[in-house]
Amino acid sequence: MSEEILKEAAALEKHGHLEQALNSYGRALEVEPGNPEAWCSKGRVQSRLEDFNEALKSYEQAIALKPDFARAWCNKGIVLQVLDRDEEALEALERALQLDPDCAEAWYNKGLALRDLGRFQEALPCFDRIIAANPKNVDAWFSKGVTLRLMGDLAGSAETLVRALDIDREDGDIWYELAKVRLAAGDASGAEQALGKAVEQDEDVKERVLEDEEMQGLQGSALLK
Repeated sequence: MSEEILKEAAALEKHGHLEQALNSYGRALEVEPGNPEAWCSKGRVQSRLEDFNEALKSYEQAIALKPDFARAWCNKGIVLQVLDRDEEALEALERALQLDPDCAEAWYNKGLALRDLGRFQEALPCFDRIIAANPKNVDAWFSKGVTLRLMGDLAGSAETLVRALDIDREDGDIWYELAKVRLAAGDASGAEQALGKAVEQDEDVKERVLEDEEMQGLQGSALLK
C-alpha cells in the first residue's frame, strides 16, 4: 500500500504541490515507518519548503534506518550548511563521499562548506573535481571563481568566471561576481560593463549593489537609476 502512496507523493512533488506531497510522504510512513527512502524524500520536500530543522530530522531518521545511505548523508550535509553548522555539514558530506566517491553534489557542497570555514585551498580541488568530470558544470566554475576572489587571486577569479559565462551568459550572478572582481582589481570600466550585464539579467541586482560594501565604487552608477 505504501508503494502506491509514494508514487502519488512523487508525482505531487514533481508538479510542485509540495504541501500535498509532504502529506502523502507522511501517510506512506504511517504505513511503513521503516522505509529510509520515504524518510529521505520527506526530508527533501521539507527542505524545499524551507523547514530545515524538520528536514534534518527526516534525513537523520533515514540514516538511522540505513547507515550507508549516501544520498541521505549528502542531503543532511546540505541542510546543516543552510543552518550554518558548517563543521557538522563537512562531516556529513565526507561520509557521503566515503559511500559514493562520485557524488558531484556532495563534492560541490563540500567545497562550499570548506569555503565557508575559510579553508579556501581545500575547497578548490572539490570544484576542480566536478569540472574535470563535467566541464559544463557552471555552478562549479562560478563557485571556484568566488573562492579565488576570496583568496585574493583576482586574475584567476576573473578568468574562471569568464569560463562560467562561456557556458551561461544569461546568469546575472556570474556577471555580478565578475563586476565585483574587476572593481577590486581597479578596472572600474570593466566592472561597470559587467554590472550592466548583470542588471540586464536581473533587475534586483540594483538593490544588491546598494547593500554591498564591496561595490561602493559602483553605487553611483547610472545603471542603478
